[in-house]
Amino acid sequence: MSMGISGFEPIFLVGLEAVREHHGPRLATLAGRRLTRFALVRFVEDGEWFADCPVVLDFEGVRVEICHWKFDELSISWNTVDTAAVITG
Repeated sequence: MSMGISGFEPIFLVGLEAVREHHGPRLATLAGRRLTRFALVRFVEDGEWFADCPVVLDFEGVRVEICHWKFDELSISWNTVDTAAVITG
């Protein structure tokens, strides 16, 4: 578990080529699929979005989890985050 999010284990990549190499073909399979759900972390107190946590996009049952960190690090993971689980920490 990372960032208190069940199932989330980010692997951060730097640069377009690294992202394309690791995720390009799988991202391409999302073309034409409908975005059916999304999830993000918000603060309970004021409803503000917590930008350091992943955004989960569900494309008709295929979930992609995107998280940006620091200046140029990007993590993309697939179907790992349990959006129904309570976030700890």
